[in-house]
Amino acid sequence: MRIRGYAEGTPCWAELCTPDPDVAADFYQGLFGWRRDGDVFRRDGLAVAGLREGAPAWLTYLSTGDLAGLARQVVDSGGTVVAPPAGFGDRGRGALFTDACGAVFGAWQRGTLAGAQIAAEPDTVCWSDLAGEEKVAAAFYGTVFGWTVQPGALTPERDYRDLAAHGRVVAGLIPLPPERAGEASWWTTIEVSDRAGTVRRCLELGGRVTMGSVDVSVGGYARLADPLGAAFGVIELIPHLRGWSS
Repeated sequence: MRIRGYAEGTPCWAELCTPDPDVAADFYQGLFGWRRDGDVFRRDGLAVAGLREGAPAWLTYLSTGDLAGLARQVVDSGGTVVAPPAGFGDRGRGALFTDACGAVFGAWQRGTLAGAQIAAEPDTVCWSDLAGEEKVAAAFYGTVFGWTVQPGALTPERDYRDLAAHGRVVAGLIPLPPERAGEASWWTTIEVSDRAGTVRRCLELGGRVTMGSVDVSVGGYARLADPLGAAFGVIELIPHLRGWSS
């Protein structure tokens, strides 16, 4: 499905940081069919995710219409500026922050590029989760983006919350106890049509399984890592959720 825009303060883009973009590009092309176009991954010619050199991690970006104002709000709410607002040609402006939990996230102010141009189908980014202290996260994202925390369901064994804005759920929250505060991070999940096949291909391409396949409320999930150490989730959605629209 082609996506043309994103509501204020909602996930709009995912970006891979990696120490070797060439190696990473080969892996993700083999796994999802993505093709590298400079600092962008494309699928069927459409932007699906970003790519930059750095320590291995997947980053979640949130949409904003005022990047400079957002940077001030982040600092006032207990976060920090990791990379100040900068331009990316006519595509838009971006910045990196840490939230009050310590999790790194990005913000994007659109120019010609609103964010990912394709979603709601296999081999595209479909979801973002924050692992962090619930009260700290609720206060920070409530103040900065107007999000609310609602009861959620993932598995009977794990606490989970929904993060909502504009009358809909936009992300998930995996509560961490204070003693695990240093593990706070955003997680990126990619939709696939065949979870088991994707796991096999990941291993064949030199990646790893960091959490074996589990059944969750919305489908079958596994957490993987590419050969350079960047972790990400994959999910095969249950039939009635395939082709969701934003």
